[in-house]
Amino acid sequence: MSNTEQKYGRHIVQYPADVSMCAGCGTCEAVCGLIHDGVTSPSIKRIFLVRDTTMTEDMHKIYSCQHCVDHPCYNACRRKDSAMCLDEETGIVYVNQENCIGCRQCWKACPFEPKRIAFNLDKPRKALKCDLCRTRPEGPACVEYCQVSCIGLSDQPMPGKEEKNE
Repeated sequence: MSNTEQKYGRHIVQYPADVSMCAGCGTCEAVCGLIHDGVTSPSIKRIFLVRDTTMTEDMHKIYSCQHCVDHPCYNACRRKDSAMCLDEETGIVYVNQENCIGCRQCWKACPFEPKRIAFNLDKPRKALKCDLCRTRPEGPACVEYCQVSCIGLSDQPMPGKEEKNE
């Protein structure tokens, strides 16, 4: 199945520039670490900000797990249901770091470039990936705390864009 045919679950999206442009502030990465680990560090992020340092495109890019409906990372895990877990109700694949052995099979199975799975540099060989802050009632912290509102959830309308019922 090609990337264009592949289907994705609920995930973080970056809005087009006519809605809001990413300022490259890094709040999304910082708040991600704070919510999940109680600290912030480049080594524990689950959302990835790639800054356009040349400003040729005049746009920073934000990447996170797309929560593929066929769950290639989950299916590749040697410790499936122990380290890489699937919430059947939401379709969210998440990492139980206590049981992760850092085999990197999930990373290899990720169909995206750049990969949407990272490895904690403070605790080597532990996978990290976006889980949409699945246990947080308010939803993803990166969306809530984005200072320029340039990211949102794929199943919600973009700010300022009204849904048309035709």
